[in-house]
Amino acid sequence: MPIWNFIALSLRFILALLLVSVLSPLPDLPDTSTREFLSLLSRMEGATSLVIWKSQYSLTLFKGDAPVKTYWAVFGKGYGEGDKERTGDKRTPEGDFYICSMNHSKRFYKFLGLSYPGIKHAERGLQRGLIAPREYGEIESAHRERRQPTWETQLGGAIGIHGRMLEDPSVWAMRQNWTDGCIALSNTDIDEIFSLVSLGTPVTILP
Repeated sequence: MPIWNFIALSLRFILALLLVSVLSPLPDLPDTSTREFLSLLSRMEGATSLVIWKSQYSLTLFKGDAPVKTYWAVFGKGYGEGDKERTGDKRTPEGDFYICSMNHSKRFYKFLGLSYPGIKHAERGLQRGLIAPREYGEIESAHRERRQPTWETQLGGAIGIHGRMLEDPSVWAMRQNWTDGCIALSNTDIDEIFSLVSLGTPVTILP
């Protein structure tokens, strides 16, 4: 093969590799500070959990009984009216939950689904005629097995901790509650939380 043809083929091969490297998505790896944080947490005793205070606009990461880090959070637009009771009330639920799903989201960047409706919400809904005994049984069974309860009843569902694809800095400066009941963090913070929790991680939401 003439040397010039060899050089031309080599250049094409190199250009092809460069194109593939540009177009291929990079792996979703934690940045250096998050890796250091993960290393610190790995040396601490106890299980990871999250405690959310609606009145404090905060989400705190715990390791065992020790609070490790607190993040700003905003909530549902029906925030001032107490616990979530039914679909469409735009309230953030209160009580003890666990993370039942972890997904990337086209709308909310990353989404940590919570096990709402909880047992107490299901009991209240059953007493008020919002759900049928069969639906109550499905919710109770899901909690017993630590999986996602149904999100398709009059109690509502799809409540989670998430970011936002198009972030507005004024939301965080003004503590503006804009969700339909979820807990919203900045994308930087949800990145970090997403790397620190797992399915089943306990989440407590306080008034």
